[in-house]
Amino acid sequence: MSSDSITNMEENRELGISIIIPLYNVEEVILETLESIQEQTFNMYEVIMIDDGSTDRTTEIVNQYIQDKPNFRLYSQPNGGPASARNHGLRIADRMYICFVDSDDILPNYSLQLMYEAAISTGSKLITGATKRFNSNSEWFIPMHIKHNIAKPGMKTLLKNPELFFSIGPCAKLYHHSLIDGVFFPENIRYGEDQPFVLHALLQAEEIYTVEKVVYYYRLRDGESQSLTQSVNKDPIRILKSVFQIFDYGEIELEKNNTEYEVALKYYQRVASIELWGALRAAIESKKSENQEIAFTMTLDWFKSKSDDFLNIISSFRYFLLYSCIERVRYITKDNKDNYRKLIAYLWSRQDNEAKKAFQKAYPIHMNAALQIIDADNWRSARKISLKFIIRRKLKAPILIRKVSRRIIFTIASWMPRKKNQIILATERGTRLEGNLLAIYDYLFYKDMPQKVYVFLRKNRNWFEMFQLHYALGRAQTIVLDDYYNKIYGLKFNKKTHVIQSWHATGAFKKFGFSSLEGTDANTEEFETRAHSSYTDVLVSSEGIISEYADAFRKQENQIKPIGVPRTDMFFDEEYTSYVKEKYYKKYPQLRDKKILLYAPTFRGGPNERFNYSVVLDIAKMKESLGETHILILKFHPVIKNVSFNVEKDDPFILNLSINHDINDLMLFSDALITDYSSVIFEFSLMNRPMYFFAYDIDDYLDERGFYFDYKTMIPGAIFKETMPLIQAIQEEVYDYAGLDEFKKKFVGSLDGQSTKRFVETYVENADKGGTK
Repeated sequence: MSSDSITNMEENRELGISIIIPLYNVEEVILETLESIQEQTFNMYEVIMIDDGSTDRTTEIVNQYIQDKPNFRLYSQPNGGPASARNHGLRIADRMYICFVDSDDILPNYSLQLMYEAAISTGSKLITGATKRFNSNSEWFIPMHIKHNIAKPGMKTLLKNPELFFSIGPCAKLYHHSLIDGVFFPENIRYGEDQPFVLHALLQAEEIYTVEKVVYYYRLRDGESQSLTQSVNKDPIRILKSVFQIFDYGEIELEKNNTEYEVALKYYQRVASIELWGALRAAIESKKSENQEIAFTMTLDWFKSKSDDFLNIISSFRYFLLYSCIERVRYITKDNKDNYRKLIAYLWSRQDNEAKKAFQKAYPIHMNAALQIIDADNWRSARKISLKFIIRRKLKAPILIRKVSRRIIFTIASWMPRKKNQIILATERGTRLEGNLLAIYDYLFYKDMPQKVYVFLRKNRNWFEMFQLHYALGRAQTIVLDDYYNKIYGLKFNKKTHVIQSWHATGAFKKFGFSSLEGTDANTEEFETRAHSSYTDVLVSSEGIISEYADAFRKQENQIKPIGVPRTDMFFDEEYTSYVKEKYYKKYPQLRDKKILLYAPTFRGGPNERFNYSVVLDIAKMKESLGETHILILKFHPVIKNVSFNVEKDDPFILNLSINHDINDLMLFSDALITDYSSVIFEFSLMNRPMYFFAYDIDDYLDERGFYFDYKTMIPGAIFKETMPLIQAIQEEVYDYAGLDEFKKKFVGSLDGQSTKRFVETYVENADKGGTK
């Protein structure tokens, strides 16, 4: 489209919002929807209502309501479905922005103004916001939106925020007309017809901004299903046909926009795992021969129209047909076994060797059963797997188990007396104990203390383990966490229970928790509330940062305990320090005779930038000036891959220890640290050694991130944007140690090698007295 055409379109459009509402037999609820629009604090809008052939009193009610409201207009058309009605509205709309509202939903009175102001102030052409469902009794956040944290506010892109695909309905969004001019909803799709339209808008929008409040309420009429599976059970074949159309439209749209591979894959996985599997599963579990026959043959025919690349990159196809369907083999009718066999045989024949090996390694039992069906029409193993699945499903439904575990087991346990000799160490950070929790565990073990220690690591738990977890959580007097821990979200603990957040970081650098709600990478307020409401105490590294942690977790300042961070005791352990030094000197003898510079930058940007990271620091120039006296250890963040720099990877001046090396150990024997915005500065300050800040992108970076303190004045060292001034500072060995002392008093004043001891004295030996209740 030419620039003149775009200019003409802008001139022909009025400022404000065109609200498009399709109507069909909504006589009972339409007034509530229209009232929610009439009550908006924003008034620069027109309401375009398209009646789609209603047969009840809808048009009569609407006509009466809009008699004295000139900005509300009603149009009529023969019944053609919601896509046809929305397209009718799009052809009429003449405002700068477009907003879709369904005829039974409602908007909070601030919605339009909040989204419109965000569009104007940010320049984003697509604005989104949080949504809720409601019925006559209550309102709630959509579970999938919570799971994927859809509503976190701030600026987004599809590359950085592919979770946007999990909110792909047309409502709760404000579109700049230029995103969608000449684009319409496909009217030949009867289910999910809105996806191609919204996908187009998402792909066209360079940046997407999410406002910080709920902007839309989806009505769930009493008696309606909340489940996709329950909905598709009514007509899985019609929906399955629509899903293939959605895929086809999406594939065309993604190719047309030259969409990044990572983004396209996320979209395909979303449609495959939700819409496709939902419809296919419903057809299988219906146990109706006709449904299964059409589903299997239709899927096979669709696969035959696709390329090998398409069938290989979407792993969900393999998973659902060769794993999930195997578990449901006993639901497949006798006359459809051959149809299923043909389908999986064809899919397997189109897989490349790499995909086959990966799947067989991940799911050997199910794959063996599938191959027996494909190669010998032998269903024995599959039927055994399916029988176990059906029994497990009936007796161990995960959702039911979680509810029983949380609501019954935990509640009963929390009413029982506290187990004073019991402490729980719980984490979702990994599958092994580390950091603060490991320091506490080791102290209790080596001191041979009598307390019974429960350790709960990240894992998938069966029903017995889930019951055990919540029973222990309910009865324990002391529970220690090191990060967000979703197993306690929303739980109400006994008043005598200490739930202690030891947090994995020291100091106070980049904002987190409630303090970061306004940031570009923030969670929602509701999410933070569920996550942190249970804590009774929070450990910090200094009295100087109590107020910052109180804000981050929304706690009273007397609940923030500056007793120190247990994992930092290692920095004061001379025996351990000597051991680490000798270990590294033996393994890397070149370290012995050189001054050691540790370069540990934080990560930047989205997945692409992190996957192919180019180091800006001129290492070749550093080698030229410092190579005789120094050696540079490289320690990049774990998310950074494929690092490139301007010396050979085996150059003796550098030692890349990014993988499988603990940065805490590296700090113990490094003579100086070069970093930028990494929180390792707090731990390294304990070494009393120089720090240099190579922050070449400081102006852009500070615009994107929220810091508790002014970065330029808080850091204990000089800022460098180019390599040569940094080299000169290292050579001159001039450093402000007085400034370092002030920094330590402020941020790590409680760290002295005794943090774990103080923790145990407070919360284990004197558990009845410790903490704040």
